[in-house]
Amino acid sequence: MATPHRVVYSPTRPTTQMRHRVDPVGALKPTGEGVLAPPPLSQPSDDAASASSWRGPGLAADRLEPAKGRDAADRTSSGSECANEADVEETRVPFLPARRYVQKAHILAACGQTEPIDWATGGLQACGVLLPSPDPVQHSTAQLNEIESEAGLCKIGEATYSEVFSAQWRYMPRTRYDKFNSKKGAVKGERLMQVALKVIPFGNSSVKSGTGEPQTTLRDLYQEIGATLALSRLSERERAKLQEARMQVKMPLKPKERELGANFVKAFRVCICQGPLPAPLLRAWDRWRDEYPALCENVRPDYYPPSQLFAVFVLEMGGETLENAEVTTWKEARSIIRQLALSMALAERNNRFEHRDLHWGNIMVTRYQSNLTFLYQLPPSGSRLKSTLISIPSYRVRCTIIDYTLSRLHIDNDARDAAASKPASYDPANNVFYVALKDEALFQGEGDIQFDVYRQMRTCARDSWEGFYPQTNVLWLVYALQKILTTKAAGIRDELMALAASKLGPAFDTVPPELRRAACQELLRRWMREFEQCESCSQVLKCTLLDLYKGQ
Repeated sequence: MATPHRVVYSPTRPTTQMRHRVDPVGALKPTGEGVLAPPPLSQPSDDAASASSWRGPGLAADRLEPAKGRDAADRTSSGSECANEADVEETRVPFLPARRYVQKAHILAACGQTEPIDWATGGLQACGVLLPSPDPVQHSTAQLNEIESEAGLCKIGEATYSEVFSAQWRYMPRTRYDKFNSKKGAVKGERLMQVALKVIPFGNSSVKSGTGEPQTTLRDLYQEIGATLALSRLSERERAKLQEARMQVKMPLKPKERELGANFVKAFRVCICQGPLPAPLLRAWDRWRDEYPALCENVRPDYYPPSQLFAVFVLEMGGETLENAEVTTWKEARSIIRQLALSMALAERNNRFEHRDLHWGNIMVTRYQSNLTFLYQLPPSGSRLKSTLISIPSYRVRCTIIDYTLSRLHIDNDARDAAASKPASYDPANNVFYVALKDEALFQGEGDIQFDVYRQMRTCARDSWEGFYPQTNVLWLVYALQKILTTKAAGIRDELMALAASKLGPAFDTVPPELRRAACQELLRRWMREFEQCESCSQVLKCTLLDLYKGQ
């Protein structure tokens, strides 16, 4: 499971570098002009940011206390009202105790199910996907492909353990945040959006995955479901807190201000299905193979038996990977690192979270047409004893953190979580989900600084992977910054040099250019050392490079 494996996307250029398992949630198809874009439904507009969770059988829901004056804020900020305050709910994580031994019933319970969805009778529509149902007898394969493509169904990538598709999704918005990245549906109040479907075969030791690797185990899938739902809920609760805080000080959100709070991928639903892969997915798979024959290495997934189980993660579209994204200025680069650091610091405080695999294939980037600002919570520091709100300019980029396959976190099953039988070993104070990284191949990779990070993580953890070592998150942030500085536009480094020069002061204006440049480089090295020596993302937020705690 931990061995670095192949992954491919649908980018303007192939992804060739070997990496650990990556699932390209939100990877986008290129248009005819070579510009990355999702299917037409989800073209980002000035107000496109994200969307709320789906309200249905996949995830239970619980009430939030409405923020006073929130309806007024909605009208001020977005020009229209959202759902009534009485209907404002949040995604609730089902009761998830950490388990050493996971059974099928535990997986189903984590998804709010007692039985798998039968794909033979319900098809994709049983998962909540919007898809026409043309008669395959009366339509040719070409006609079916055209109908399904126009409906937004397509494959967007593949990985060692999963296939990733995109499709339309329908939901009822309940808060101001819900209306972004979607459009009105046919029914009053409903919204339509494009989502990513991450399809993972699991639990059948006699049938291999599309690359010939063993299927995902029950325990590994249980861990990924728990992390995905818990971090999605964390983001949702943080947004509610931010909006509540603004209402308390009578400062409604501005039209181009988003209460982002955290950048973890939004999970609309996770469901368990059974049976051969539905025909529409196979046709989408074929279209992708025909369009990108050089990228398609997985075996056509038409060989699974009727008893095969699949986990389907319905996730928000996150854009394109940082590896493929165009980053041209230091302001854009700093915005990405700021968003990552603020999100990781929040998860460290609330869930004692470590991602443990945050390479640039697991950082998605969306580019906007206008410069939005994002609202976050800045933790206490120095003379500030309480957390404070901070609104940072996006510089037209937003990042999304995905894929928690190797992650470690504590899940708080609070009073609002669903009742369930508790295993005898359940300890609410130590309900830790983690993966023991025992595969030596993970630490033997060469040729990229990503593999150095795995070895550095091992040094931090000393092979005791259940523990909490927030410095591993810092290692990945340093990695992301180094990747941006060494592979993106040269202008980024020039801007950094100019920034360092501005900090030297007027006394250096008369210094010979060679000495001035050397002084700037030394100042940049000092800033990088400050960044690298942090022991948590909360400390990273104080670094000079991010410039968040002004005046301290």
